[in-house]
Amino acid sequence: MKKHTGALRWFIWSLAAFFYFYEYLLRVSTSVMVPELMQAFHVDAAALGLVSAFYFYAYAPMQIPVGILIDRFGAKKLLSLASLVCGAGIIVFGVSHAVWEACAGRFFMGLGSSIAFVAMVFVCTHWFEKSKRALLVGLANSIGMLGAICGQGPLSLTIKALDWRVTSLALGVIGFVLAVVIYLIIGRRKQAPATLERRTTAESLGKALKELCKSGHTWLNAIIALFFYMTTTAVGGLWGVPFIQKTYHVSKHTAGFATSMLFFGWLIGGPVMGYLSDKLRNRKLIILVTIFLTLASLLCVVYLTSMPIFLVYIFMFLVGFFSSGQLLNFTLAAEINSQSIKGTSIAFTNFIVAVGSSIVQPIIGVFLDYGWNGKTLNGVNVYSVKDFQNAFLILPIMLALAGLLTFFLKEQTPTLGASETSTGD
Repeated sequence: MKKHTGALRWFIWSLAAFFYFYEYLLRVSTSVMVPELMQAFHVDAAALGLVSAFYFYAYAPMQIPVGILIDRFGAKKLLSLASLVCGAGIIVFGVSHAVWEACAGRFFMGLGSSIAFVAMVFVCTHWFEKSKRALLVGLANSIGMLGAICGQGPLSLTIKALDWRVTSLALGVIGFVLAVVIYLIIGRRKQAPATLERRTTAESLGKALKELCKSGHTWLNAIIALFFYMTTTAVGGLWGVPFIQKTYHVSKHTAGFATSMLFFGWLIGGPVMGYLSDKLRNRKLIILVTIFLTLASLLCVVYLTSMPIFLVYIFMFLVGFFSSGQLLNFTLAAEINSQSIKGTSIAFTNFIVAVGSSIVQPIIGVFLDYGWNGKTLNGVNVYSVKDFQNAFLILPIMLALAGLLTFFLKEQTPTLGASETSTGD
């Protein structure tokens, strides 16, 4: 029975990680549709940033209730419904002809995606011993980053071949198929441990939130995670492709593959950071070092604009590789709070990060429009390199603040206790 349970937990982990792959592809998909969307909806950068950010307007507020639901019922029952909602959202987006319809589609994508990261981290921290958690979170995150990579260069080629609307409809079908697979296959595993379905020690919403809100270190850790992640959201999620295309004089497809290197860096960096953290038993040090290395790599991409494109690929990879240190903030969120609210603490941290993500994309769009000189091409606003550099200035400022705040962060040293060795029995 233990052997079967061990196999089952890996199966659940794999499905949670694959859904994270799918939702991340949807999250970044607008980054390779910028000119097409501007032309289709007749909008400027600020409005497009708002359309893209509607994903986070659903994603962010759902984090707290999702955490409570996972603490009470486990991740399994929510994954199938979430995949269905994501599929419906991208289909609505694909058939939209008005801005409000596109916003609604992004909103539903964010609503369905809201469970993905929390479910993945919950499975890692609830089903596996403490000494393996950071590594497993990193590995699952790498699978998610494959989704982000596919949502950049490869997706841009698909859009070129099929049109962005047809591509969106195809992604919706994938979501429906994934929902059926999750429901039928997992639902047939009668031997699933009760802990996957219900957490008998789960706190009420009010009590859990009260405990979290009283924890200064939980707030500090979440704010650091927010400032750390804003670069990935802004550059990888929307504005990186048009910036690289304009600054380095390359095609949209080349810029898309260059931006995807950021997520490839996350893919490689996730398990590396997790391994180093578990080995060194010092999450704070790794977070601090990776924040400042992310800052240095970002400055090279944004301001050393005369370097050849292959160096852009390298520095974009480094931005993502070092940014993956942010994953340790979520491991810390689970470890500095009580066992009964670990899902809520992860969700709370993700909520704070998502709030920042919902703000930074339209803010950069506003800054771009502020510096815009009125030039258009085929009905699409044309922004200068200087416009992008000025708009991106907020990102190194946020990274610097994250680094400074990390000096005040405390952590618990990862240890393997008896209660941690088997969560699936």
